This record gives sequence, structure tokens and C-alpha cells, in this order.
Amino acid sequence: MRPFRWLWIATLSAQGASAVASVAVPVIAIRTLEATPAAITVMATSAACVGLVMALPVGTFAEFRRKRPLLVGADAVRFLGFASLTVGAVSGRLSMPWLIAVLCLNAVMQMLFGSASLAHTKDLMPREQRADALGKLQSATWIALIVSPVLAGVLTAWAPDVVVLGCIALGFLGSALSISRIRQPESAPPRREAHQRRLADVLEGVTFYVSNPTLRRLLLYWVLFAGAVAALTPVTQVFFLRDLGFSAAQYGLAMGIPSIAALGGALASATVMRRLGTNQVIVLGTFARVPFYFLYPVLPSGELGVALAVVAFSGVLFLSALINTSLSTLRIELVPDHLLARSSSTWLMATAVAGPVAIPLVGAVMSIASPRAALVCIAVIVVVAAFVLPLTLLRSQTESR
Repeated sequence: MRPFRWLWIATLSAQGASAVASVAVPVIAIRTLEATPAAITVMATSAACVGLVMALPVGTFAEFRRKRPLLVGADAVRFLGFASLTVGAVSGRLSMPWLIAVLCLNAVMQMLFGSASLAHTKDLMPREQRADALGKLQSATWIALIVSPVLAGVLTAWAPDVVVLGCIALGFLGSALSISRIRQPESAPPRREAHQRRLADVLEGVTFYVSNPTLRRLLLYWVLFAGAVAALTPVTQVFFLRDLGFSAAQYGLAMGIPSIAALGGALASATVMRRLGTNQVIVLGTFARVPFYFLYPVLPSGELGVALAVVAFSGVLFLSALINTSLSTLRIELVPDHLLARSSSTWLMATAVAGPVAIPLVGAVMSIASPRAALVCIAVIVVVAAFVLPLTLLRSQTESR
């Protein structure tokens, strides 16, 4: 289907640009602008906080407008932002405030894109093709995550800043142009009720999740798991590199190879959902993922440890790709059209909150006890998340539609 092909290309291009930027921009700040650790922290924190604060207003803004122009506009703004940094690099006037401003703008546009994209996909694809479409879109994300860090490393090592920033800008431009090539008519957006208060509009996505028993527990499940995932990265860095003595190359293998499994999970998700059912994939995949998390704390050192780390991460990422596609499919079915953008922004906001809450708590366990104890703590969080799942409600709601 040609319209979806353009959407897939746009997703690959935008996700690739974002992934390159996440690696390259801090390198440019440190290497060219001689940024201090405090400045790098401010840069990362500012973008995260702005995105978090703007999540719900941006979702409301997207809800009552046609989604395709918003997707194009979000990418166009990101293109202009990074293009301005390219001009700054050429003129020698690039500065940390300028860099931070563009990253904050990028965070807001990323929220806008995320809020509008799920609703746009639902409108673009027939119901029977949505699961396959969501799986392919997730595969585009994983391809970008596999390739982009390598590309960012090559660019920052061999190319001047102007080329690096220009490539990021062109990635967003490519996404905007690809989405603009979609010619399929778009449905009219929902109409805002004249009597509805602005604050009620902004919070309606949150209140819908809270009032719906299935979605409320799904959101709590997702927050717990997202927090565990966010906390896993710093703990495994310390555990693998310091305690187990992995070399940089071994650590790279343990982190890089499992991404291929995630790509496989994304591509297989539609087939698995057709055979097992959407809710069964979520439930069975969630419980099947638990043993892999308990493998992390008992990893030995040496080559066997590296091999087992690859197995653990591969299992987690393969199952997570299946589950994430199933969750997106379920959310499309359970959330009414007039709330889809606002519910997406609620989901994105919850994801953004989970990491800053979980990382310090698990980090405290690592500091007081050990990285192995912190990994056990993460595994326990994953178990709790599994039992939060609304096992019976998932089945009843999906079958009733």
C-alpha cells in the first residue's frame, strides 16, 4: 500500500535523525563548545522537562486538527531548528543556549509527532491491516536504532560539525517530504465541544485512562515496565564494565546484537497476533519475559557472561517488540477516535515520568548494596508489572469489540 510505504519511510528517516542527534549533539557540545558536565546535564534535563510539561497541551492541540499536516509541520520545525544549528556551526557562533533551545523545541515537536501519529495510522489503515502496519512501523524504529548510533559515531569521528548537523536536519526534512507524499484523504478531526472547558480538554486523555479499568491497569503496567527499562541501562553499564570486567567491544556486542532480535520481533508481531490474539500476546509475552530479567543478576564474567547477556537481552527485546506492537493495537481499539491524540500524549508523558522516578531508586539500591541487588530489584519490578496486567478484562474488552 503506497500511502503506508511513505509513512514507513518517514518513520525511518525521523527516528534515524533523532537517534543520530541523541549521540552526536552531546559530542559536539563537549568537543566544540567545551561544555562542562553540568552544562550537559542542563541540556539533557531541559529538553526532558520541556517535553514532559508540554505533553498534555500538545496532545490537546493535536486532537482537534488534521493529523497529517501536524506530522509534516513537526518535522519541518525540527528541520529548521537543526538547519539553524548548521548555520551557527558555519558562522562559528554556535553556543550552548542555542543548542539547548533547539533540543527543547525538538522535544516539543517529538511530543506533537507522537501524539498525532497513532491517530493518523488508525485513520490511514483499515482495521484488519493495523497490526501489521504497527509492527512494520516499529521495525523502522529498530532499524534506525541499530544503524544510527554507528552512523553517528562515524560522522562525529570523521566529519565536521556542520556536516553532522546538516545530516540530522536532512533526516527530518526527508520525513516531512515523505508524509507530504501521502495522498489518501484524511478524515475530519473531532470537533471541540463549545461548552467544554480548556482544562477539561487537556486532562480528558488522563481522566479517560483513569476511569477505564482496563486502560488504567495497562498504563500502570507500562509505567512500571518503562521505569524498569530506564533503570536497567545505568545498572548494567556498571555491572558489565566494572564488576564483570567486560571490554568495550564485549559490552558493545552485548548491547548491539540483541537489537536484531527486536527487529525480528517487530516484523513477526502481526503474524503472532493473528495466531494467538492481541491480548494473549501481551499477557503471555509479559510473563515469558520475566525469566530473562532474573538471568541478569547471575551472569558470570568472561565469554560465557557475554554470551548469556546476549541471550538475555535478545529474549527481552524480541518479546518487548511483540508486546509493544500488541499494546499499540489494543490502544487503537479501546480508545475512542476523539481521544486518541490526547491518550497518546498521556502515554508518552507517563513513559517520560517513569525513568526519572525509577533510576534514582534503583541507583540507591546499587549504591547501598550492589549492582546484582539492583538487577534483582529491577526483575521484581517486572514481576509486579506482570501481575498488574488486567488478565480477564483484556480478554473481555477485546472480544467485545
